[in-house]
This record gives sequence, structure tokens and C-alpha cells, in this order.
Amino acid sequence: MKTIYFIRHGQTKYNVEGRFVGSTDLPLSEDGRKQIFNKWDSIKSHIERDIIFTSPMKRCIETAGIIFPYDTFEVINNMREMNFGMFEGKTHDELEYLEEYRYFRETKGKSKIPKGESGIEFSMRVLKAFFEMIISMDKKDANNAVLVCHGGVIMALFAMLCSESNDIYYYHVDNGAGYKAHYNQYTKELIIIEKL
Repeated sequence: MKTIYFIRHGQTKYNVEGRFVGSTDLPLSEDGRKQIFNKWDSIKSHIERDIIFTSPMKRCIETAGIIFPYDTFEVINNMREMNFGMFEGKTHDELEYLEEYRYFRETKGKSKIPKGESGIEFSMRVLKAFFEMIISMDKKDANNAVLVCHGGVIMALFAMLCSESNDIYYYHVDNGAGYKAHYNQYTKELIIIEKL
């Protein structure tokens, strides 16, 4: 059984503005930096970790660096957020009249976004990356890890690997929040221990 802390990156300008942010490589906002420091400064010493993984996006690497300034990180390229294609950088209000957007919402994010990914493509990409992460942990005899990534990544992984619900939105986490979970390699199941 492995213990993994899943942490969503801190707030960015696009998060505050309610914009889709996937492939745009934004840094944290000043408020996002404060948010991460204030939330994690007192509890980071209680996080057992043998290894820290992160998405390659600036907002994740910056979040990991604020929480764990003296640790090194292993970047997992495919732990990037969903490619929102033509929705990238846009708000709900800017998209609500587009047929493609309405269909995307009706299918709960499973349909393919023009010039982007479908929810299924995204989920399969991050699931493969998660199993690569577990293999990396095994090679290093690591039983405790941190993954700093994106809200969509966390929701997709938990919807596929938790028995509580397969509704991706059930596992929504705010910026700077996350989950502590156990991963059972034999049943390939994530078990939520606590919401962080």
C-alpha cells in the first residue's frame, strides 16, 4: 500500500477570472503564492514523502517549490492538465452559445474539444502517467509520495480509481487543496484518507 498526497496547484490569473486553463503555462498569481504558503507552511512537515512528482507546468512546479523548497522533484510530462483546445483562455460566458461547448457540458467533459482532447483521451493519458509514477516509486523503494498537479488530473484519476463514485466532478478540489490517499497496487484502487 502506497500513500500519495495529491495537491492541486495554487491560484493563477485565469483561475480567478474563471477561464479554462490547460495548456497555457501560467505562473501562480501573487495571491496564489500566498494561498499555498499560508495553507501548507504549518502542515508540510507532517507529510511523509520519499519522492515528489509534479506536472511540468509552471504553476505546479512553483507550488511544489513553495511547499517543499529543499526537495527535488521528478517531472511527469503527461500529468499536464487537459488540452482545452478552442476553449483555452475563455470563460463560460464567452463559450455558452457555442454548440461544441454545450455538447462538452452535456457529456460531462467526455466529448472531444475542437483542437484539444476528449475527456477519454485525457483520462487515459493521466492514468498511464499515474502507473508510470507507481513504477518509478517501486524502482526507488518509495512508499510515500506527493503529486503536485491539476484539478482535472486529480478528478480524472480519482473517478477511475476510487470506488466511491465514477463522477469526475465528485472529486473537485479547490486551488491549493488536495487529497491524502492510499493506493492498493493489487486492486489498483485509490482509497481517500482525508481531504486536504
